[in-house]
Amino acid sequence: MESLEDTLRYPMEDDDWTTTVLIGGVLSLLSFLVVPVILVYGYLVQAVRERADGATQPPAFEDWGELLVDGLKAWVISIVYMLVPLVVFGVTVGGSLFAIATGTRAGAGAGLAGLFGGLVISFVLSLVFGYVATAAIIHFACTGNLGAGFDFGTLRTLVLSPEYATPWLVSIALFIAVNVVVNLLNVIPFIGSLVAVLLSPFATFYVLVVATDLWAGGYNAALDERDEPESVGTATA
Repeated sequence: MESLEDTLRYPMEDDDWTTTVLIGGVLSLLSFLVVPVILVYGYLVQAVRERADGATQPPAFEDWGELLVDGLKAWVISIVYMLVPLVVFGVTVGGSLFAIATGTRAGAGAGLAGLFGGLVISFVLSLVFGYVATAAIIHFACTGNLGAGFDFGTLRTLVLSPEYATPWLVSIALFIAVNVVVNLLNVIPFIGSLVAVLLSPFATFYVLVVATDLWAGGYNAALDERDEPESVGTATA
């Protein structure tokens, strides 16, 4: 993995990086319209693919049709993997709220316990399945094949490799850090909160581009590590 300083500067390797971040930030800001967030997914796919292939700078927003198609495929992959935590959340939290709504002391006690337990379980499952979903999207991005997102043999190698896990953890730490820094602006009444809301999508998208560098490097390192023994065995034979 590159030095953290080089990784953080990766989005700036493109001369028009400010335009890319502005477009990505605006799309992220409009993500409630669904199509913009699919385009961001498409950009993520393109950025990971090109970086894994050896590109030295992130791509620009250009082929919008391809971004939409790739983004839709990546979005479908993420939805499939996140179905389990979503179902668990719906069943546990929904059942707990129903128990609380009965109005009885026993129902309220059981409901609160179930609500806390359901939230904890759902959170843990979201982390686990989110980790795998990210690996699946990266594998799809690097192969261009939607089925690669469900190639469980390769995905098992990928998610269990420290070469991939470490960059993923670094990316999560960066996402958390940038959100903490941006949210510190909320201590300034009104103006601070407004700036935080407007700045957050742009800062998060910048970190997303940084993450594509981390993920692509981790993907290549993890699968190269897997192929190494086979190459040695072939040479020996």
